[in-house]
Amino acid sequence: MFKFLTVIKIIMYAMVFFKVFRETPLSFPVVLLALALVVSGFWRNYYGYQRPKVNFITLHLDLLLAFLFSLLSLKGVDKFFIVYMMEGIAALPKPYWIVYVILTLVGNLGSTALFDLRNMGQVQTPNIAEVLLLGLIFILVFSERMQREQRLAFEKLTEELRYVNLQLKESIAWSESLASEAERRRIAGEIHDSLGHNLTGLILTLEAGKRLMSRDAEAGKAYWDKALKVSRAAIDSVRELVSVMKEANSEFELISRLREMAQGVQDLTGLKIDLDVKSGDLGLSGKEQFNIYRVFQEALTNTLRHAHADHAHISLSGDNNLLYFSYTDNGCGTDQIKEGNGLRGMAERISDIGGTISFQSATGNGFKIEGCINRRG
Repeated sequence: MFKFLTVIKIIMYAMVFFKVFRETPLSFPVVLLALALVVSGFWRNYYGYQRPKVNFITLHLDLLLAFLFSLLSLKGVDKFFIVYMMEGIAALPKPYWIVYVILTLVGNLGSTALFDLRNMGQVQTPNIAEVLLLGLIFILVFSERMQREQRLAFEKLTEELRYVNLQLKESIAWSESLASEAERRRIAGEIHDSLGHNLTGLILTLEAGKRLMSRDAEAGKAYWDKALKVSRAAIDSVRELVSVMKEANSEFELISRLREMAQGVQDLTGLKIDLDVKSGDLGLSGKEQFNIYRVFQEALTNTLRHAHADHAHISLSGDNNLLYFSYTDNGCGTDQIKEGNGLRGMAERISDIGGTISFQSATGNGFKIEGCINRRG
């Protein structure tokens, strides 16, 4: 459209200037205005109509120069206003192009009226053909503007969709990366909590059996049998992990598993474990029960490894809104709690089911774990 307007403008300027300079004596004001019209008219063409400020300034300057030029020249300059109207419709922003069209029509009618008054003493009304031509030009240029705006809007929407699609691909890749990382951490946690617990029991059992073998072979053999039992439990844990049935298992039963674990640890190590679970339906999901079980399992593992304790206490109470749990032992304790894989794993498991957990200890006062799960959201 703008290339077409440039061609029309060149032809129109050539025709009008040729007619003016042929019939009007060459004078400095006429030449100066002609040069100003050419410079202003092609200034916006130089930037390809891509600079709104240049378009706005030069189009209004063209109106003023064309009106002054019409006062010094013959009829024919009014055709400039038609070109400017077409350029204004095509280049100016909404809704100002409407105001500019009105200005060009006023300039056109005013220059024509002044020419008529100066040469004939009266103003001639525009004929129907001129009005229809102006209307046709307006409709054609306005239609092209609408099509161009629709095309630009479509191109913008296409670019936005392309960007959104790129962002979506990046999000999918990032989500897959996070899912893979979460799965690796989950598997690492399962290996640490489940297999680590069984292997700790196995090591303690083997060490006890080794010490007894030198004094009482029969008693030592009993520990070997316990070690075999723990080894089989470890193998079962690995199989359970590989089958990926743990966290999705809605049939996981926390209380019975806690009792089974407490009894097994007591039998293997002699550690006395009190299990204080308030009766009643706690309304725990399979995932909540499983994560809480893993926390107590890791706590017992740490006690067996580091605490040199002979007594531990597990407490679990609450209702459908709040669940409280705690674990204590009477071991050696520590003044500096270092959060390794075990404690971090506990915190992650409880956080994953919407709870909080804290660790307390002091030298000679054992180790204490307290937590709460708010199931009201």
